[in-house]
Amino acid sequence: MSYNLNMKKRIRHFNLDENFDFREIKNMSLDELKRLSSDIKNLIIDRCSEFGGHLSSNLGIINLTIALFRAFDFDKDKIIFDIGHYTYPYKILTGRPLRNLRRENGCDGFQKRSESKYDFYDAGHSSTSISAAVGFAKVRDLNKENYSCIAFVGDGGIANGLCFEALNNLIVDNTKIIVVLNDNEMSISPTIGGLSVILKGIRKNPFASIVFKDANFEYIGPVDGDNFRQMQVAFNRAKKSKRSVILHVKTLKGEGYKYAQEDQIGEFHFVNPFDKVTGRALINNANLNRKSFSKVFADLVDKEMEHNEKIISICPSTTVGACLTDVFKKYPERTFDCGISEEHSAIFANALGINNFKVYLFMYSTFLQRAYDEIIHDVARMNSNVTFLIDRSGLIGPDGETHQGIYDESFFYSIPNVAISMPHDEIDAIKLFNLSKTYFHPFGIRYPAFYKVNEDNYVSDKEIKFGEWEYVIDSSSDLAFITFGPHLNDIYKLIKNKNVTLINALFLKGFNDSEVIKLNKFKKIYIYDPYGVETGFSSHLLLKLNKVGFNGKVKIKALPLSFISKGTIEEQEKRLNVEPIDAYNDFLDFIKDENN
Repeated sequence: MSYNLNMKKRIRHFNLDENFDFREIKNMSLDELKRLSSDIKNLIIDRCSEFGGHLSSNLGIINLTIALFRAFDFDKDKIIFDIGHYTYPYKILTGRPLRNLRRENGCDGFQKRSESKYDFYDAGHSSTSISAAVGFAKVRDLNKENYSCIAFVGDGGIANGLCFEALNNLIVDNTKIIVVLNDNEMSISPTIGGLSVILKGIRKNPFASIVFKDANFEYIGPVDGDNFRQMQVAFNRAKKSKRSVILHVKTLKGEGYKYAQEDQIGEFHFVNPFDKVTGRALINNANLNRKSFSKVFADLVDKEMEHNEKIISICPSTTVGACLTDVFKKYPERTFDCGISEEHSAIFANALGINNFKVYLFMYSTFLQRAYDEIIHDVARMNSNVTFLIDRSGLIGPDGETHQGIYDESFFYSIPNVAISMPHDEIDAIKLFNLSKTYFHPFGIRYPAFYKVNEDNYVSDKEIKFGEWEYVIDSSSDLAFITFGPHLNDIYKLIKNKNVTLINALFLKGFNDSEVIKLNKFKKIYIYDPYGVETGFSSHLLLKLNKVGFNGKVKIKALPLSFISKGTIEEQEKRLNVEPIDAYNDFLDFIKDENN
């Protein structure tokens, strides 16, 4: 079933287009099922190599997905995929052949109810499937209907506390669901935590499954996720059971594509466009001038850990994406991958921070949302020595609504004791990181994955102090343009020859009151924030201006408070009218009539 890279012409046994009828799967022979599996693998590899996407997680569950279609009827039965990046085979089999995958007008990378009647629940973050399936089962019971409710969850996702809350509720609830536990010993990288040890014990000794039976679940497994006959028997038994079922299926992540199958780090969990023959990422000339903020901060922490034994680094299962693989190898006693457990990560970091360690908690903006309560209740309330390195801040691109990094800036304004900043380049990043080393309170540094490196970028040689903004252009004008982040470079190029004061608001929260008071000398202030929603920095500054009695005019251009659908970041900015040129033209309109 491997992908044959030497075939001059691929033979398609099945026409996997919008007209594919999944109902035919029930009547297919074993040979036909294997050919269907091979064709789906080829299609997923083709689409991911062209558009990027979640590759290895989908390759590993193709046969399992086909087996689900043999056992269930998704015209009435409901399946909810945890996270959603398991859904490529399911999408293909329900008439969505991944055309323009994750592109603005193409197939979504996750479940999406608006995309298909066969997507029953929108997903993007981990560990929501069991809770949702319990809810669907309750709807079924209340309506006195008869169909199966299935939660499809991985061995990494089920270790999250949200799944335990759902299972705890399910134990005492008078309803039935089927939990398909996809066990491939990997989340993004190898699965972390005690539950993975339990599952490993069950794989070796099925009698260990008594832990599930004692909780009034019917445990079935481990089942070979590539054996259609075994899965048919197991699914039939699950459907007949009067109790909720844990159906434990063993799969191989990346199965059928050599490079993904052999990957033990997590590099093929998500891929950008790549060469199918070599497995290497394709060079995009448009990205040649990009520099990774993730790598910048990983290197800064690496150097600091080398000579300071009180430094701790923590991340929740994003070691590869945060460029921390080498750091975690070098300092195994002071680095912790907590798995898909953002809430635990925050409290764990807090406990270390109040015990005289300096903690750097690496977390994507979209996942930081999940630790909101712990940031308020623990980290901020105890005023702990934790620095949040908030990766993937701002518009995120193809992952769409569920993964945008645009809300943290706003929700931090409701939390006391936390300062937030954002660099525009590596020099800013170094300055902010150096400040974090001597700042012993909660501090967030948010940044997108990349920034553009050009010869004419603005480069600062000015020292910064905590809470102070930088006057990039300090003119005699009564007009001010306030912004921050990498687009500062674009704005600087557009207005550097105009009589306008340009301010780099390095600190988005926790800036000194004196910075606001200094703005009283301006008649017009333009605030441009393409990295957060309008209820974030812009609204906060407007409130501060009101408090100091500012009587000039203010105009804001920020992201709308909405859920923003997929596309490239450039497409999203254009669609939302927040490109730098949009801000510049809007600014010119704002200032052109001095009498207004």
